[in-house]
Amino acid sequence: MASVNSIEDEVELQKMLSAAKDPEERKIIRTRLLEVKKTNSEKREKERVQREQRRDDDIKRRSQAQVEENLQRMKIFEETAKSFGTKIETQADKLKEQALKDKQAYIEKERKAELARIETSAKQHLSASIGEDRNEAFTKQRQQWAVEDKKVEDKNLKDLSKFTSNTMSKQ
Repeated sequence: MASVNSIEDEVELQKMLSAAKDPEERKIIRTRLLEVKKTNSEKREKERVQREQRRDDDIKRRSQAQVEENLQRMKIFEETAKSFGTKIETQADKLKEQALKDKQAYIEKERKAELARIETSAKQHLSASIGEDRNEAFTKQRQQWAVEDKKVEDKNLKDLSKFTSNTMSKQ
């Protein structure tokens, strides 16, 4: 029976099972046949998983290569598009970009100054107005802030129109 345990071929074990007459011998052969089938099944499953993994890796690699190729094409197109512009267009674009940056910096600076002014004003006026006429003090303060906001807005609009006209005249 030691020879049965060394056999790895399902077909040969099946033939031996068919030829065997002794129930004990058939039981041993059947057990070995089931073990071999299980082992072969596990091998096939492992090979299938490896094939799928290789296929998935190949797909990922091709996809990544396609993405990189597209990025290279886009970069080449962008550089080509930039090189076709005239010096006047590029200078105008630079001036527009600089004007936009300056405008954004100016607006941010004004916004910070306004927030600081509001915070300082709120601290001063709210601490002074404790009592029954507190609502009246709040109303007056809101009105004062509205007037100041309107002045700042008017000033910003004037500065913006000056800035825009200066930028357009440079072009």
